[in-house]
Amino acid sequence: MCQWCIIKKRLKGRLTVKDEQIAACIAGEEKRQREGLELIPSENYVSRDVLTALGSVFTNKYSEGYPGKRYYGGQQFTDQVEQLAIDRAKQLFGCDHANVQPHSGAPANEAVYSAWLEPGDTVLAMNLGHGGHLTHGAPVTRSAKLYN
Repeated sequence: MCQWCIIKKRLKGRLTVKDEQIAACIAGEEKRQREGLELIPSENYVSRDVLTALGSVFTNKYSEGYPGKRYYGGQQFTDQVEQLAIDRAKQLFGCDHANVQPHSGAPANEAVYSAWLEPGDTVLAMNLGHGGHLTHGAPVTRSAKLYN
């Protein structure tokens, strides 16, 4: 089942009735993603489960800080979700600590580079003018200095 079909089923037609133009835009974007090849890492395709979770009440949350040490209340379930992610990452990578909070795509890209590459390794990437990202080897970045 397509992502839009899942959303549409979950909304039970409410969005279409309330705002047909927005509903059409969502349907158009779903079709564009389904029929195209996206090469922007921050626009990676998520699984149906992730799409459902992102459309949940957690979308309403802003959770600054770390589990059990947030700056304001009402975070008990956010803490549980993040702690599950931390525990699963630690188990997956066999480590004692894990931080699952990249603040942007750049540190996420750097984490992958550091984990998988050695200085001097060659990385195939699009240049910035053709849809690439700064962290894909633009001359002003650390990745350009470390990798080919």
